[in-house]
Amino acid sequence: MAGILLISLYNEFNLGVRQMVSELRDAGHDAWMLCLKQYRKKELAPDEEWYPDWQTELPPNGGRLVLSYPYPLSDCERELFKGLLRKLRPQFVGLSVYSAFVPSAIEVTRLIRETLPDALVGWGGPHVTLDPVSSSEHCDMAFVGECDVPMVELAHALHHGKDWRQVPNIVWRENGSIHRQPVSPVIKDLDTLPFTYFGSDGAYYLEDDELVEGRPFPSSELNTCFKIMTTRGCPYVCTFCMLSFQKEVMPDTTRLRFRSIPHVMRELEEAKARMGHFFLEIEDDIFTTRPERMKEFFQHYRERIGMPFWCYTHPNYARPEMLEVLKQNNVQFVVMGIQSGSDRIANEIFDRRVSNKTLLEATRNIHKAGIRPFYDLISNNPFESEEDRIETFHLLRSIPRPYGLQLVALTFYPNLGISRMREERGLPLTVDFQQYRFWNSLYHLASTVELSDGDAEYLLNNAEFRRDPSLLERFATHAKAWTREIGDLKALNQTHLQEVHRLADRVRALEEELTFIKARRGFRQFLWLSEQLRHLKHKLVNWRSLIHAREEGPHKNAGARTDSLREKAISPLCNQAKKLSSS
Repeated sequence: MAGILLISLYNEFNLGVRQMVSELRDAGHDAWMLCLKQYRKKELAPDEEWYPDWQTELPPNGGRLVLSYPYPLSDCERELFKGLLRKLRPQFVGLSVYSAFVPSAIEVTRLIRETLPDALVGWGGPHVTLDPVSSSEHCDMAFVGECDVPMVELAHALHHGKDWRQVPNIVWRENGSIHRQPVSPVIKDLDTLPFTYFGSDGAYYLEDDELVEGRPFPSSELNTCFKIMTTRGCPYVCTFCMLSFQKEVMPDTTRLRFRSIPHVMRELEEAKARMGHFFLEIEDDIFTTRPERMKEFFQHYRERIGMPFWCYTHPNYARPEMLEVLKQNNVQFVVMGIQSGSDRIANEIFDRRVSNKTLLEATRNIHKAGIRPFYDLISNNPFESEEDRIETFHLLRSIPRPYGLQLVALTFYPNLGISRMREERGLPLTVDFQQYRFWNSLYHLASTVELSDGDAEYLLNNAEFRRDPSLLERFATHAKAWTREIGDLKALNQTHLQEVHRLADRVRALEEELTFIKARRGFRQFLWLSEQLRHLKHKLVNWRSLIHAREEGPHKNAGARTDSLREKAISPLCNQAKKLSSS
């Protein structure tokens, strides 16, 4: 059997790597995985170096928050890594590479070749699918697209001493020429695949000068969360998304592929047996596409799993009946892409195929369902005009509050449709970050505070705020923190309320059982059940008191207080700006 080590950079969940480890082991090979540094965010200092291929969130304070910052390896970590290579001595080492991690992948590849000169090194993942030719400069082979079958075929070839160059989906360089193998068809029946590997044997974690097997990083969400995909693919071709390019490379990924509900439930039951309680993250690009499938899923989920969860939805699929199913089954929040409030940008540039009318209807459906929403919005976009930004600002004002706004900078990854469009139009790779601070602070304000038409016009036309938006940023930061606290408390109360209902059902069941036993004169059972009932009722009273105290506490009138922020804060803010402008 072949020895294969797969490395995940800055992402300990990495479902793709974990899936292939399962498939390799299922095929009889020795397969290990190494999580090389964990997922960590970092807010950059104003003068700190920033790279345009970093995925960057734009918080309300005007900063730049790099999602999964590529922290460099320490000297100790390099030695620990080389020691692991010498211990395992794999024939092949594969790296999962995102565009932001290319420099790190180059360094890791160098360390592998220094330590194991005879081992083959391959790159795969999103960046490699987008740009396999340049990726092949740094490794022996670059893997394109979904590689469930090619990875196992590579392991078989190594085990039997066959030529690895016959493996599908790979790009490599030889004698100054670039060679490609055809891309194999994707697996249509996802139930034929083993479950994603979350075991401890052969799973290594390297961080903070420590290498351990089987024990995730102490601060990692891997200890409390479980991620799963019940589908593969997305029905849309947004130009900023890697999946749109993958459909060019692998046309058969244009159709959604679904796992059966029994198959999904078995994986979740394994997770529950291993972890006990966990928070479920459903990583499907759009979970709410098929109402009947959702209903079937939750019929089983409610009885067999019952954990809190979140999922993605889409404006075209955020329908009342589907949202009601989510609400009834302990959803904590949903995430939905707005991406742009400009109809022109959304459809002509992003190819979203969603109108603002549809988008607003979806947000109202979510609000009416009582589900906490987080909306994704792309900013720092060189395709935008002043009119596009104004339209986005007004759209955010129109969305029912409260809601969370996740604002990110547009990133031009290699060969994406939007990247080719930018090159054709001669637009810059990045925008003036200082200029967009004004707009981003307005977006955050609009998502947290009700602004009158008059205040909105004043803020838009204020030259002082455009020159120095720091005052807007400070207010947006405080307003967002306060409204997030409100949302957290509401979510906590919802969880506690569900516990109250569960306890109340148990109390009723015990009371019925007591009545039956009393009639049968089972005195010992009667005493035991009476004591159980007393404890349950006491617990029930405590839960109800806790919820009542929260509802009557400082956040009782959350909606009214949010609405009154304009009178208490925006007006003084505008007055202060007027003084600054006149001085």
